[in-house]
Amino acid sequence: QIRMRLVEENHEVRVLEEGREVTRVGNPPRLAVSKQYTRGPDRTVSRHYRIQRGESGRLQATETFRFDASELRNPLQDIVLRSGWTWRGVIFGKL
Repeated sequence: QIRMRLVEENHEVRVLEEGREVTRVGNPPRLAVSKQYTRGPDRTVSRHYRIQRGESGRLQATETFRFDASELRNPLQDIVLRSGWTWRGVIFGKL
């Protein structure tokens, strides 16, 4: 999640980045094994794969999910900076 606040008098965008991830097990997934909360710039790339036998009978990995936080942040940051504003990451304090 990226929350932004425009501070017009300073031509500044204050940005708070938050992430939440829950790992579940079971079929269907019911039990939460771990929970993680992050605050601040996130450089994580998450990928999930399914391992299965291909047509040749050999094991192969097929990507089933991919998330890169920079794919959300970079386009927003580029627009702010090209407009002559400042992109200011906030971890604590007032957004």
